[in-house]
Amino acid sequence: MAKVLLIMPSLPRKTSVPYLGQQYLASSLVKDGHEVRCLDLAAARFLGTPGEDIRVVGSWRPDMIGVTLFTQNALAGYRLAERLKGTTRLLLAGGPHPTACPGEPLRFGFDAVARGEGEQAVVAYARKLEGRRTGTRVTDLDALPFPVESLGCYDASSYSEKGVVVPGGMITSRGCPGRCTFCATRVAGRKHRWRSASNVVAEMALLREAHNVSHFSFWDDSFSACRSRVHELCDAIERCPALRGVTWSAITPANTVSTEDLRRMKEAGCVAINFGIESGDETILGNIRKGLTPAQAKAAVTSAKAEGMTTIANFMFGFPGEGVGELDRTLRFMEDISDVADMFNHGGVLVPYPGTVIYDRNHSRYGFTEWWLDPRYLPDEPDMFGMDPDRAQQYLERDGILDLDFFRYTDEVREKIAACVRFKARHNQRYVEKCGRAAMEGKPG
Repeated sequence: MAKVLLIMPSLPRKTSVPYLGQQYLASSLVKDGHEVRCLDLAAARFLGTPGEDIRVVGSWRPDMIGVTLFTQNALAGYRLAERLKGTTRLLLAGGPHPTACPGEPLRFGFDAVARGEGEQAVVAYARKLEGRRTGTRVTDLDALPFPVESLGCYDASSYSEKGVVVPGGMITSRGCPGRCTFCATRVAGRKHRWRSASNVVAEMALLREAHNVSHFSFWDDSFSACRSRVHELCDAIERCPALRGVTWSAITPANTVSTEDLRRMKEAGCVAINFGIESGDETILGNIRKGLTPAQAKAAVTSAKAEGMTTIANFMFGFPGEGVGELDRTLRFMEDISDVADMFNHGGVLVPYPGTVIYDRNHSRYGFTEWWLDPRYLPDEPDMFGMDPDRAQQYLERDGILDLDFFRYTDEVREKIAACVRFKARHNQRYVEKCGRAAMEGKPG
C-alpha cells in the first residue's frame, strides 16, 4: 500500500467543491487499496498557511505526490514542485495542462507526467513507483469507482462552515467529437464514450440517498452527442424510484440536440441547459470549426425555452480575424435571442490555451508563447460572495482578459468586445432581478 498525497495548487478563482477529475483519481487509488489524502489549496475556505503543503508532507511523509495542473495554475504548481522536490519518492504532474505540454513539468522539477485520463496511470505509479508508461486511456467508464467515494480524503472545513463536502456534479460521458479551434480536448479525447444508463443512475441514487442531493449538474463536454443514449438515460432516470422528483442540468453544443430530445430531457427532470454557441457570425463560426449556424443555435435555445427549461448561451469574443463587423453581428444575434436565452456566460474574451489550434497558429505571431509562465497573465479574480451588489455588477460588466490583449486588438475592436461583455452582464442582471421579484410574489421566474 502506498501513501499518496494529491494536491490542487491555488487557482485565480476559488472553488467551492473538490475538482471532479481529482476525485476520480483519489477514488481509484482508494479502491486499489492505497492510503490517500487530498490537499486543495484552491478551496474557497482553505485557511492553511502558505507553507501548508510542506507541513502536510513533513508530517505524513507520502510515497507519492500527485499535482493537478490547469493552465491557470501551472506556474503555482511549478513553484510548489520547487518546494516539494526531494520530499517524496515520486512527484507526479497530471491534468489538462501537462496533457497539452507534457515536457514542461519535467523542466520545472516533476519526476513524471501522467497524460490524458489519469485514473489508471496514478494507480500504476502507486503500485510500482517507477517509470511505467503513462497516458493510458480509460476504456470502460463503468469500471471506475464513483467520485463520492473519495470525499473522506478531503478536509471538509475547506469547503463548508458545517464541515461537509458537497458532491460537485457528475459526468455521464467523456470526450467531445467537436473540432473547435479554441478548445483542447486531449484529456478525454475526441471519441465520445459514455457510461451505461444503469451506472449513471446508480451514482445518482447513491448521492440522493447518502447526501440528500436533489439536483444534479452533468458536466459532460457534449451531453447529447449520442441522441439514442440520451433517451436511454432519460428512461432509466424515470424508472428509478429513488430519483423521483430530482432535477438536473446539462451542457451541450447547440447543433447536437433536437426538439424531441429536449422534450424527453425535460420529462426526465432536466430543468436547465447550457448551449455552446460562441458566435453569431457565420464566417467566424466556420473559422473556429464550430459546426453550426446562427439559425441552428436560435432554434435550439428557442426549443429549450419552449419546454420550460432555463437556458444559458455561451458566446466568445476576440477570435483572430474577428473585426468590428463580425462582433457587431454577434451582438445583434445575442439581442435577437435575448427573449429566449435566460442567461449568458460571464465575460467570454478568448484565452489562447495550449494544445488548441488557435494557440499553435498565433502564439509566435502575437508574442504570447508560454504566457502561463508570466504572472502578469494570471491575475486573481475577486471573491463575489458577500461583495456589494453594485461593485459586483461593475466587475461582471467587464472582462479582465481583454486587458491582457493577447491578440493586440485595435481600439475599435476592443470597444466592440467590451460592448458585447456589457450586454451579457446587463441581460443577466435583469434576469436575476426578475427571478427575485417572482420569488417574492410566489410566481415562477
